[in-house]
Amino acid sequence: MTRRELRQRADSFLRELVDLLAQLPRNEIAEWPEYPETPSIPLNVPEELAPHTFTLMKDTLPDGRIRVAVQRYRYRFLGIGYMMADGFFLQRDGSIQRFTEEDTWAVT
Repeated sequence: MTRRELRQRADSFLRELVDLLAQLPRNEIAEWPEYPETPSIPLNVPEELAPHTFTLMKDTLPDGRIRVAVQRYRYRFLGIGYMMADGFFLQRDGSIQRFTEEDTWAVT
């Protein structure tokens, strides 16, 4: 698999993972620990994506919304790497609001 194909596969897995997390019940997500602690949810990262680190983050905002994000990082050289993230806000009523580009900046 080329580097480009690996990156595309990692991006696809990131989107799929966030979609799966968005289907979980709000009360289950609310019980997860706040970031920087990580929930003990198995992410089931495929073996071919081992060069990438996927980090699940959850934090409860003052207005009651829950922000859930998954960060993807790939180490390159001398501490320099590539990071991206995707996620959603879980509203008090259980509805989902996907991240905008600006929301992503806050978790990368």
